[in-house]
Amino acid sequence: MSGSSPIRTLEDAKAAAKSGPDDAVDDSEDLDDDYVEVQKTISGGRRRQSRSLIQEILPFTFSPLIRPLTVRDLECCIALENAAFTNPEHRCSREKFEYRLSTCPELSLGVFCTIVPSVAEEKGFEIDTLETANLVETARPNHAKSVLFAHIVSTKSDGVVVTDKDMDYPRDWKTRAPSASDAGHKEGGRTICLHSLAVHPKLQGCGLGKMLMKAYLQQIKNSGVADRISLIAQEDLVKYYAKHGFQNLGPSKATFGGGGWYDMTIEIGPPPMKGR
Repeated sequence: MSGSSPIRTLEDAKAAAKSGPDDAVDDSEDLDDDYVEVQKTISGGRRRQSRSLIQEILPFTFSPLIRPLTVRDLECCIALENAAFTNPEHRCSREKFEYRLSTCPELSLGVFCTIVPSVAEEKGFEIDTLETANLVETARPNHAKSVLFAHIVSTKSDGVVVTDKDMDYPRDWKTRAPSASDAGHKEGGRTICLHSLAVHPKLQGCGLGKMLMKAYLQQIKNSGVADRISLIAQEDLVKYYAKHGFQNLGPSKATFGGGGWYDMTIEIGPPPMKGR
């Protein structure tokens, strides 16, 4: 890891942003072709200005790794969710995270960055997800961790918009057949219900959420697993999601977190033709 400049505020970073570091793409065998393309999207040259904003805040090299989440990331997701959402009623609960990451982890994405805890402490960098992060390799003498910076967590539905039943989960899901409940994930559904887009507050305003959403839309389109992505948004975020192509369908009937939501959706279209 490198970088000896002091940590800056977001305002300082925006004022000082220059060209970003070299792209970091993991083409390892652990990632299929679609995820390699997603990795390139989030660390591609067209996003260098956003990455430079992040780099000005971090006291070490920002080399992001994007991958699907698993239930092993449960504690990290909880820590990120609690930090990102100031209203506790709008946070995903531990039980829902465990259900979603166990039932349909392929519908989630996380942005990770390798951090050496001793370096972070020396540089005075603190982030809520560091303590709960998993080790990159257990044998590494520097105890480097793969730290979650942002995530998207979703399920599938057989409807068009997100409902309270989509937001819920079957309490006996660990022992019950998946099709035996009308709550939660519907494996045969063609609508992705995007429940959580969370970016750590330290990195909000740097374009990380925009990069992650772009990568997620690309991944879902490439996979062909759904016809659309739907979500519910508070009024102050309607314009944000509209910039990503989501259409505002008006007030939602969902009462989750006290209500006041708007239904938003984006049609994905068929996956691109693979070259022969």
